[in-house]
Amino acid sequence: MSLKGMTIEPPVYFDQAVFRDSVDFDSTIFNGDVHFGHSEFHKDANFMRSKFNGHAYFGDSEFKDNANFIFSEFNGPASFMLSEFNGSAYFWGSKFNGDAGFINDRFYRDTYFSDVVFNKDASFNGSLFKEDLIFENATFHRKLSLTRTRYDELFVRWHDIAGHLVYDDAAYMSLMKNFNGLGYFEDHDSCYFQYRKEHRAEPWPAANAGEEWLRKLIDYPLEWFYGYGTKPFNALLFSIAIVLVYALFWWRQGLGGPNDMTPSVLPGGEEWIDNDILDILGFSFTVFLSGTRLFIDPPLLPIIQGRSRFWTKWAFIFERLLGALFSILLFIAICGTIVRSS
Repeated sequence: MSLKGMTIEPPVYFDQAVFRDSVDFDSTIFNGDVHFGHSEFHKDANFMRSKFNGHAYFGDSEFKDNANFIFSEFNGPASFMLSEFNGSAYFWGSKFNGDAGFINDRFYRDTYFSDVVFNKDASFNGSLFKEDLIFENATFHRKLSLTRTRYDELFVRWHDIAGHLVYDDAAYMSLMKNFNGLGYFEDHDSCYFQYRKEHRAEPWPAANAGEEWLRKLIDYPLEWFYGYGTKPFNALLFSIAIVLVYALFWWRQGLGGPNDMTPSVLPGGEEWIDNDILDILGFSFTVFLSGTRLFIDPPLLPIIQGRSRFWTKWAFIFERLLGALFSILLFIAICGTIVRSS
């Protein structure tokens, strides 16, 4: 059957049709709603470069061979709910200007959505993809839903779907596992980071109200300080900022100045710092790194005339604690990202 290049006016009803031979709708224009619901395509179904100006309904249809929708344009809703694709499904370069519904479908061969543009919502909820699902260079302008979607390998980059994925725990977990399996480690990290942020906004039924509130409160600094282990430069920048702030504090305290009595208790011949900004920065850096006590011992606690010994001691201790904390966070983030990728 061939209606290639034709313009078909509504209404168009092929409900429950059985096409035993190949069908060719190449470059066909459907100017209204078209219904292929509950239809069977026993051989190749070619809708390449077709234009659907109304509702394109293919619900509960069966494609026993290849389905070709390459460079097709759907200007209304496109419904493929409960359909079955036994051959490869090609949607290369197609444009969905209305909602695209591929809900509870079955795809038994490779499925191609490369270079597709989804201008409205796209749902693949509950669908099964037995082989590769390819979304390379696809563009999503609205929501993408992958709730209960199962696939072998999903070829998509996180930056193509970031900000569009509808929140679902299982959907995020499947994506992260998929990215790791493909070696898309940066995509995994970005996906995990976004998942943790969105998960915080969801209810946590396993925790009581007080525990949930506290854990979500703690979750904010985990995001900022090291990006849940995905952003080592966050931890590094915070570390540098802490060293600089403490250097300013020690300078304001009078470290190395005329009221600094620390040299009087030093062993003979041991040098103390001058009131020089580089010396003070070095002192702050040493205190910060000494928090781990792995490589650097802490310097002597300063004795500054006119300054509270109590507050000096606790400022010293707190900088060391911050040094220990951010050293650990930096180590975790580096091991989880840079070292893993090398």
